[in-house]
Amino acid sequence: MVPVKVAISGHPGSGKTSTLLRIAQMLSDEYSIGGFTTHPIKEEGYIVGYGLKNYTTELCDECAPKTQNDKTPTSHCEACGAYEQGIVASKNWDVKPRITVLHDEEPVNLGIQLSVVNKIATKSVKDAIENKDLIIVDEVGKLVSESPEFSEVLTEALDSGKPMILTIHKRSRNPLLQNIRKRDDLRTLEVTPINSAMLPSKVVSILKHGMV
Repeated sequence: MVPVKVAISGHPGSGKTSTLLRIAQMLSDEYSIGGFTTHPIKEEGYIVGYGLKNYTTELCDECAPKTQNDKTPTSHCEACGAYEQGIVASKNWDVKPRITVLHDEEPVNLGIQLSVVNKIATKSVKDAIENKDLIIVDEVGKLVSESPEFSEVLTEALDSGKPMILTIHKRSRNPLLQNIRKRDDLRTLEVTPINSAMLPSKVVSILKHGMV
């Protein structure tokens, strides 16, 4: 695999995570993959929080968080490993820092558990740097960039010489994201309704052969 960095950009709901997971699936037979994915938590169709999951982990049903009100927002069980999935942000948490995200053009104010960012996102990326062939980071932005530890390990991953796939918001002005966009070794591809079916194959070709 060629040690290139690919960023998949797009608006919220454009299919960035689905594209990332499809790419990982296409490469999983040949390469070990580590990192994390992000998923929205919804109630009655509205976003009320976000969760993180260590990509390498197979979770049992007992470990998966059932609600954003869970008082212990990370999974911890011998069958699945410690802190491999958890809720990182909720509108029902009275914690800081807080961020505002848009859902259907409406602002949603969320409290972030930085301990969850570090137990899942920071830990999984650090493990991928040390032990995996390919690093994946799903949704670089407000949710994780509030953690200095995560920002540091992400920079370490980008400088590690290992191939990497990130998903990023198309227009976010997040300082961490702006610094990533300036990198000469990063290839950015936007996912759209027109190219979503073919984009995974294109990224796989870039990672395998260095095609530009």
